[in-house]
Amino acid sequence: MPDLVEPIRRIIESHCATGDSDEAEVSCSCGAQKIPDHPRHVAEQIIDRLGLKPENVDDVKQQIRYATAWLDWELTKFEGAQY
Repeated sequence: MPDLVEPIRRIIESHCATGDSDEAEVSCSCGAQKIPDHPRHVAEQIIDRLGLKPENVDDVKQQIRYATAWLDWELTKFEGAQY
């Protein structure tokens, strides 16, 4: 897995809330205006810039299930070989 810390750090660094924190909507240093939920805005930017999509998450879950099933099968064969 590539090191994601630096790209995420740069994204967070480029998205600082500007304006009064008591306001219902703030602006962002990226130029976005009237943001009601700045942390959500930053999270969406991270997902967009890293190319993360819900279907990618489903693919990863499926790969984990396959890997787990394979490991279970290998352990079962190993246990059978011991008897």
